[in-house]
Amino acid sequence: MFAKIVELYRALNRPPIENESFVFEGSCTPATIELIEEVAGLSDHFGYFEDKFIDGNNVKVDFRLASSDYAGRFHASVGEFIAATPSLNFGDVPERYYVIDLDYFSGDGTPPPVLISLLELCRFIRAISSLAAEYAQGTDLTYGENRLFFVLAADGKTPAKTLSIVVRIEERLLKYPLVHVRLLEVLVSEAMKNEIHIDERRMIMRLAIADALSVPDESTELFAYLVSHWRDVLSKYRHNVLAFVNQYSFEKVRKEIATAEIEHATKLSAVLGDIAGKLLALPVSLAAVLILRKASTAEEFWILFAGLWAVTVIFIGILWNQWLQVERLRSSFEIIFGQYDGSTFPKKLQAPIAQARHAIKRQYRVLKYTFGVFGFLALAPGVAALYVWGTTLPIKLSDLCVLLASGATFRP
Repeated sequence: MFAKIVELYRALNRPPIENESFVFEGSCTPATIELIEEVAGLSDHFGYFEDKFIDGNNVKVDFRLASSDYAGRFHASVGEFIAATPSLNFGDVPERYYVIDLDYFSGDGTPPPVLISLLELCRFIRAISSLAAEYAQGTDLTYGENRLFFVLAADGKTPAKTLSIVVRIEERLLKYPLVHVRLLEVLVSEAMKNEIHIDERRMIMRLAIADALSVPDESTELFAYLVSHWRDVLSKYRHNVLAFVNQYSFEKVRKEIATAEIEHATKLSAVLGDIAGKLLALPVSLAAVLILRKASTAEEFWILFAGLWAVTVIFIGILWNQWLQVERLRSSFEIIFGQYDGSTFPKKLQAPIAQARHAIKRQYRVLKYTFGVFGFLALAPGVAALYVWGTTLPIKLSDLCVLLASGATFRP
């Protein structure tokens, strides 16, 4: 609807507008006359003809323009557009408007640079309003006041301070380029609410804005100062985010290194504890060697002999299983610490990584020697049984078979 009115205004060679009306008198093409009739059929709230006279190609019209943003309004310039549209202070751009001196209609293609700056400023206002810790309730378009609040944190010397920003667009602000408005939009986007550390990033941006606005004196218009010093705010934000991310990452890595080291050392100690508990039976097995030497019958001898070898086999199996578990722990340790290549981290992290690797390697070496000793002790009962058999009971395997077949009693 509004597009038809703009089309008619352009077809009539953009006559001057006074008191929200334009008058045209002269010759028109048939297409323009057809357009006049089409506009005359529109609803009055889009505008109406106060006078319309058509005689062949001669036309005289007096058209009253609409006065609402909903229907669409004509503005003499960008400055007049800003002054007549309070919703811009809230970042809300009317859907329909026409700027006369630019000959630009909101339904046209790419807007002129000055309007691009205005639209970018409105994007900035919408994002900054969503980011504000607290802002004016409601949208009072009567006064066109959008009031935002940011809190300047206490620094030990001064208490926390609340800064009130009245958002008021002025034409002079359009000369300041607003870079990375998309960053603000991403920070306040609902789609980002579940992202990690998004609340911290929003708070860092709020603090950066408050910190930048704490510089000017009380007579300074804070919103104009914020727009003109937006690059300074972004610089503060990037610096603070990098400091936060680096501190978090270093602390996180340091904690993961310490946790992995403690868990690995604990599990290795648990393996050694399990073995120590099971090998407490070794002294009893070694004592059975003395009983084997005093066996009075063949049955007694071979039962004790088989028992000692059974103990040896069981202990060797336990040790072998536990050693496989140690190897799995060592492999998992290498996988965990493989992601912490010391050369890719700062020096303050390289030392803990190197110390953790050295400590675990030393514990592994001690455990390896301990397993060697335990393995030797586990073989002791079986070797001792063989020694006793070879020195005190030289019985042949054929005699043993005869003995087992006959069930006879044998005395050494």
